[in-house]
Amino acid sequence: MNKDRSKYDLAYGCFLLCGASALAIGVMGAIPLDSGAAGVVGFLVAIPLALASIAALVVGIVLSLLLWRHWLLLLLAGMTILFVAEIVSEAGSVAFYNAAPLIYGIGSLAICGIWFAVLRGKAFPKPGSE
Repeated sequence: MNKDRSKYDLAYGCFLLCGASALAIGVMGAIPLDSGAAGVVGFLVAIPLALASIAALVVGIVLSLLLWRHWLLLLLAGMTILFVAEIVSEAGSVAFYNAAPLIYGIGSLAICGIWFAVLRGKAFPKPGSE
């Protein structure tokens, strides 16, 4: 396997995990649950997902800075930094705060999906497939 391609795949995979986690937590927040079910879902799903996403976030941002020539990775890193800043600072309206995980999740999943479905094969063609 191409080592350069594996670095790009790891970076996009990290952002894919972050986007999927944000989308899942955003959807969980939009679904009405009683307090017992919300506690169980939060403890068994949201906390492990958030911890894995924090680790993936750090790895993804570091790799995007190392692979700075690939502008989609820089876009994902910028989106991630803005998303984390919005969640931490709670700036803006309540509606935007509640929609931010959904917007970030859909955007990052779309960009990562484009990488894995289309751009990955163009950037790193298999030998002999010309």
